[in-house]
Amino acid sequence: MSNDTVKLDYFEHVDGERRKHELVFSSSLIKRPYAPESLFVIRVEGQSMEPLIGHDALVVSDLSQKEFENGSIFLVYKDNRMWIKKAAVIEGGEYFVSINDGYEHLVYPRPEVRIVAKALLTFTGL
Repeated sequence: MSNDTVKLDYFEHVDGERRKHELVFSSSLIKRPYAPESLFVIRVEGQSMEPLIGHDALVVSDLSQKEFENGSIFLVYKDNRMWIKKAAVIEGGEYFVSINDGYEHLVYPRPEVRIVAKALLTFTGL
């Protein structure tokens, strides 16, 4: 595998069984600076970030990027769950919000969450 290729493992539970998968892609798809050793991939469940990120999409994120950045997408931890949300400044406050209007009630003030990683790339329909 060449230096311009990224290979990430991820796991999912299917029928009570843990299955390992690989995601392989060109590093040129990531358009922002990143720490290669901090990359990981997860499969998204839910529709709160549609149409940008659909149910079952794979999202590549960077654990080294945890600074709030208005307009960026982050994985955040709240109420013992991982969520994927967009960072937004609303009336001077920092929040994490859903993109899908049907989930507009999912708004989390910055102090109530822990930023886990910044989302860099998404794959849908794999």
